[in-house]
Amino acid sequence: MQAKFTRMKVSGCITLLLIGLTTGATAVAQRLVSLNPCFDEWVPQWLPASWEFIPSTAHGNRLERVLRASPDVVLYGTYTNSRLVSQLSKSTHAVIVEEPNTWMQWRLTLKNLGEELNLEQSLQSWSAQQNAQLARLPNLSKSVLVIMPNQYSWGGESFIADMLRANDIPVMVASESHQLVQIDLEKLVELQPDRVVLDGFSQNYARANEWLWHSALQPWLRERDVVQIPSAVSGCPAQRAADYVAQVVMP
Repeated sequence: MQAKFTRMKVSGCITLLLIGLTTGATAVAQRLVSLNPCFDEWVPQWLPASWEFIPSTAHGNRLERVLRASPDVVLYGTYTNSRLVSQLSKSTHAVIVEEPNTWMQWRLTLKNLGEELNLEQSLQSWSAQQNAQLARLPNLSKSVLVIMPNQYSWGGESFIADMLRANDIPVMVASESHQLVQIDLEKLVELQPDRVVLDGFSQNYARANEWLWHSALQPWLRERDVVQIPSAVSGCPAQRAADYVAQVVMP
């Protein structure tokens, strides 16, 4: 009986010790470094205040400067320099935020990120907030076509088209089977959307914008609502989905 009581006492002490260690590990503040400009404003929206965050602008994705920050975690994107990620992975925990191709993939990306960082509740709360912001936006019954510089348009397989459709916006595309479609002026003016969304246009790249001023395109544009997405939003459409959709649907 005494031996049994002793084993129970030891077992209980071990259990309490493990609980204490687990709780302590969860509560320990960590230093997270961003390797993607899209994360710089986004991560602080859900990262616990006890964590330290270093944006990409602080190190310019230079290996020696990132290592000098002594990160516990580096957060990188699908298109982050693979050699940089490989080098950093040797000395710290590198976590990817995958670029989504669909709205459902974006939800899965958030879920996976929460599990990887042991911050499920924080990411779930942020995701719910993003959904609530989208739900509060007005409905849009007008058809929408998204065009970009150099005669490109988002196709039916793109994240942008899927995101807009997931939020009940009728999207017109030049091809349903492609992510990115190069569309000539003749084909473009045959399309009859109610609203044209200019995605990625910038005054700093005048040559890429030339086709907007084509004599055949100007009358076509004047007959439609035209909305321009700021480059800071169009460059990070998943993280800033509420801002993107708001620009599309607002009168």
